[in-house]
Amino acid sequence: MRSLEPKKLLTLITAHAIKGIVIEKLKSRQVGGYTMVDATGVGAFGVQSGALDSDSNVLIYVILSEARLNVLLADFDELMNRSYRVKVIVSDVMILPRKKPSVTSAG
Repeated sequence: MRSLEPKKLLTLITAHAIKGIVIEKLKSRQVGGYTMVDATGVGAFGVQSGALDSDSNVLIYVILSEARLNVLLADFDELMNRSYRVKVIVSDVMILPRKKPSVTSAG
């Protein structure tokens, strides 16, 4: 049976209008995959109804190692310092890996 692996879950909440900038940051760091969903709600920037791009948010989920996470955090900190509307949430998660570890024989 596969063993669970510790990973980090990076959750990004950002305006629909700038999701391309956020995704480019992920691609520039060779992030191989992410999940993105539309999101509505109320927060510091008021009602995000989803009716227009200007009042729509997206959630972007990325599972990655802590080492890769730290590089991305610096990128998103830089965006936030430039007043881009990005909320960054990091959680510890355990994943069941797709591949079983290879068994090597010491011969």
